[in-house]
Amino acid sequence: MAIRRTQFWGTVLAVAAALAVVVGYLLGGPRLVWGVSAVEVLLVMAHVAVRFQVKAHVRWAGEGPEAAHCERCRRARERLDARVSAGRAVRDQ
Repeated sequence: MAIRRTQFWGTVLAVAAALAVVVGYLLGGPRLVWGVSAVEVLLVMAHVAVRFQVKAHVRWAGEGPEAAHCERCRRARERLDARVSAGRAVRDQ
């Protein structure tokens, strides 16, 4: 259901953007088209930034830059540390 709703609003926004560009051309020529397009691009960039900010990992207070903030990142850090220590053991022989 959420996908259909997203597709519907995406289609509505795409049609509205196309109509805004056409109206901009009819009313003011190429300069207004550039202005309308620039505003549309900025709005899309702001929307994407908000969506990705919500999905980003949140770092808890007191954690350093090397600390893992979730279980997936902790396991990845452990695997990386294991590879580095295995490389040192081979070089030390």
